[in-house]
Amino acid sequence: MPQPFPTLNAEKQVKTWAIEPNAKALEQLANGIWECAINTEQRPLVVLSTAGPLIGLRKVLEQQRPKNLSPQIALLPQVISMSDWLESAPGAWKFPKKPSDLERWLSVYVNLRKHKILQSWFKAESEAGAWGLAQAVIDACDALTEAVIPQLQNELNALVQGQSIDTEQWLKKVELVLDQAIAKAYVGLSRNVVDQESAVLLTFWRYLSSVHDPVVRKHLAMAAHLQVAKIQANAGVQARPLVWVQTADPKPIEQELIASYLDSYAQYAPVIKVDQDWQTVALWSEALTGEDQEGNIAPANETIDSQISQNLQTQRHDEWQLLAARRFEELAWAAAKSIEKHLIDGKQNIALVAQDRLAARRTRALLGRLGDALRIRDETGWKLSTTRAAAAFDSWLELIRAPKEGPSASALLEFLQNPYFDLALSLKQAPEACKGLIAQLEDILVASQAKSGWETFKMAIERANLYATTHGGSANQTLLDLIEYIQKRHLLWQQPQLECASAYQHLQKNLEDLGMVERLKQDSAGEQLLEVLEQFNLSNGPFQEVKMTLPEWLSLIKTVIEEASYEEAGKEALATLSILPLSSTRLRQFDAVVLVGCDEQQLPAFAEPPLFFSDTLNRYLKSSTINAQYIQQSRDLSSLLVSCPNTDLLWQSKSKSGEPLRPSAWIQRLQAQLDWPTIDVSPETYEGKSNPIQMAVSTPDPNLAIPVTVTPSAYKALRDCPYRYYVSSLLGLRKAKEFEEGFDASLAGQTLHALLKNFFQALKTEEGKTHSPIHQGIDARRQWMETQLNKYSEKEFERLIAGDARVLGTLRDWQKQIPTFVDWQLKREAKGWQYHDAELPIGFTIRLTDPDGVERDIQIAGRADRFDINIHDKTAASVIDYKNQAIKKIIDRSKNVLDDPQLLIYARAVNENAPAAHLSGRTIEQAEWVTLKVDLKKSEEKMVRDHLVEELPLKMEEFSKQLSKDLEDLWARKPMKAFAPDSVCQYCEARGICRKGMW
Repeated sequence: MPQPFPTLNAEKQVKTWAIEPNAKALEQLANGIWECAINTEQRPLVVLSTAGPLIGLRKVLEQQRPKNLSPQIALLPQVISMSDWLESAPGAWKFPKKPSDLERWLSVYVNLRKHKILQSWFKAESEAGAWGLAQAVIDACDALTEAVIPQLQNELNALVQGQSIDTEQWLKKVELVLDQAIAKAYVGLSRNVVDQESAVLLTFWRYLSSVHDPVVRKHLAMAAHLQVAKIQANAGVQARPLVWVQTADPKPIEQELIASYLDSYAQYAPVIKVDQDWQTVALWSEALTGEDQEGNIAPANETIDSQISQNLQTQRHDEWQLLAARRFEELAWAAAKSIEKHLIDGKQNIALVAQDRLAARRTRALLGRLGDALRIRDETGWKLSTTRAAAAFDSWLELIRAPKEGPSASALLEFLQNPYFDLALSLKQAPEACKGLIAQLEDILVASQAKSGWETFKMAIERANLYATTHGGSANQTLLDLIEYIQKRHLLWQQPQLECASAYQHLQKNLEDLGMVERLKQDSAGEQLLEVLEQFNLSNGPFQEVKMTLPEWLSLIKTVIEEASYEEAGKEALATLSILPLSSTRLRQFDAVVLVGCDEQQLPAFAEPPLFFSDTLNRYLKSSTINAQYIQQSRDLSSLLVSCPNTDLLWQSKSKSGEPLRPSAWIQRLQAQLDWPTIDVSPETYEGKSNPIQMAVSTPDPNLAIPVTVTPSAYKALRDCPYRYYVSSLLGLRKAKEFEEGFDASLAGQTLHALLKNFFQALKTEEGKTHSPIHQGIDARRQWMETQLNKYSEKEFERLIAGDARVLGTLRDWQKQIPTFVDWQLKREAKGWQYHDAELPIGFTIRLTDPDGVERDIQIAGRADRFDINIHDKTAASVIDYKNQAIKKIIDRSKNVLDDPQLLIYARAVNENAPAAHLSGRTIEQAEWVTLKVDLKKSEEKMVRDHLVEELPLKMEEFSKQLSKDLEDLWARKPMKAFAPDSVCQYCEARGICRKGMW
């Protein structure tokens, strides 16, 4: 039975009252508040220890408003949370200024520099770890301040009255409280370590704590409210009655302080302290017994057990559902389906309790498909750092964090592709002129595998521009302008140390120049991000000249953003889903509740003790303990189940490692007494079944254009798998390009080709000089070739290495190859072969008639690495293709030369049009692959560098017939099947479309 509201009389003492935290809790509370208003004929001040029930209580107060109220109490009683009540303290502007979290962290940083004893203890593996440790130290200092506050009432009252305090006296009291707590917590333990830790903690407290701290300000505000009530009483005016609603069990130190405060307040005004009566609500014994005097969970007796059993029988547990899902995705799916069902049943106010926050996030994403019909309010502290705006801002921080040589290509592209970067504004060009610019840059960097460094990026762009101009295109100077624009701003951050104030101003200038400020202002998360960054405007504060390294400053920014929460803009909808932690369900009303994360690992969940404090020490400091958290969560869950019969409890029955997970022990205890079966849920209840295809096959649509130019790589794709060619060349679908791990040989390969061409051109020029040392015998020729080849290698790789130091390893590996490469070249020259030209674009044309009777000219074209001529045979020529792979792979490749006919294409192109390759009167009699990567550990006899195409004339004849048939089939639009072997499919970009493995 609910307790009656206490009778108010002239006695100057606190009146206690308890309400049952069930579905009628707010109604009980509202009726009691109105009774207080009527009895005192004053508008009560209602202070809630937590803000959760605030809106609900105001709503119920309006609904329960008595009729015929006198005018002085006609207004709704003032309902306010404790935090807002403290902020509204009279004369709060006189209090010592409350520092922001940022200023407190900087205070730790500054004091560390001053005091060596703190530096010796303040060690972390990274900048982020350091700022996290700073937060832990501040929390520990606040806990100490909180523990000693009850002994400082006289000093606090002096502060409220504008007097100064004795800081040393404070420290002595803090020291005494901590020493007493340690003595109780560590009885019989060696005090060496404990004393050392307490000493360093007290040292931190001495230098970091002050009257500006939030804990002190909180008690100053309470003292100010008390002071006003006292002044009113002395003036003969009774202060408004205070209704203090304790929505959760306070920490012992808070309970002690609040009890003392309310006793003092009761001397000047009526005070009603409202607690919660768990007698008929508790579903587990600990929820009813609570803690004993020692801080342990009080044991249950027969009376308690009987009461719990009676509570269970009187509840409408038939509508409680326990749902078990095997995997994470199934858990989120089941939660979403449960919420959908409640919506279909007409429920409009639904709670998703996020005991498993990751599953709740995934559920929210699934529910996003319901559109605007469902309003989602996230109260779990959605991190601002998870928003798109924060990710865009972070991409700039990652870019400026890079060394002076330049960022990685991934970091650069991530920034350039963020939607808040205004490319047109930055380059001062029309938006139309910037379309596709970033995509073009990405293609160039990925194709060349230019992975990091400003010089590397510029080299890749210059090579692409050169290729474009030599193939009928035009160079894109804007790409170089863009790289230089970003590089200029990046280099300004390359300083040993930064002043906090000037660094903020510089960052703001960056964001304005990049057009990000205006675009962030147009986004709700972006606006909140800019407000958070405003904290770093320290131009008028005591920390403006604090200097730190760039990594430290950037890590500080990221830590502050990580601590900030994103507040969603509200919207009207047919129904509302509130995503909230279990603690936020206290004294709130919902039509239905879905709780995810009810397994034994996540329910209950405990907060780790703060740094320096064990759970035992916390107990003696009268702070929060594991036992207290356990009891509070059992009460929260009891209240939730009792208040809302429509409750679905979900948990994942298999862990990530595949181990079985049981439901929470609380649920198991309920199951032991109730007929409450577990329902296994899975998406297999979806309607419809899929029929896997036998093999991917497609017939090109008549309107689908077929390319009239075929490159060697495109023809290889056609031979490997017609379906692959269909997807890549006809449909133009491409897998998102990525940068491979390590340093790929693509850009280095281009550099090798370029230096070899330059070297051999220089060799031709040198041979024309009569007095050149290369004419002085084979040894002199070898020496010149090795020297020059090393020189050209260093020169070509120099810029590449400046952009990415990892390329130095590639250069050194190549330089080890140079002596054997020169030996191979000399042996080749001894056979009469002489370098002729390199990097030549060549091709030939095939004429065929398509199914419509239209004659088509198909161009087969590519770029040959190198041509040689034979000085002993005026009609002979050779084509060479360099490969940066082992000779074994080349030999394996040669076995399928008709499917990879790159050399055959070049040979036919020369034989059909020799003048185009400057080889008039010659034909290709020899085609070979040459590896730039021989195994140097092998003996000279086994060190093979080249491999010939065997039976070249026969292979070319077979290739010509094959090519004509393949192109005729292509233009006849015959079915294109996926039949490639696994060796081809393993790295095929079209595999996700043809779905091989599903056949």
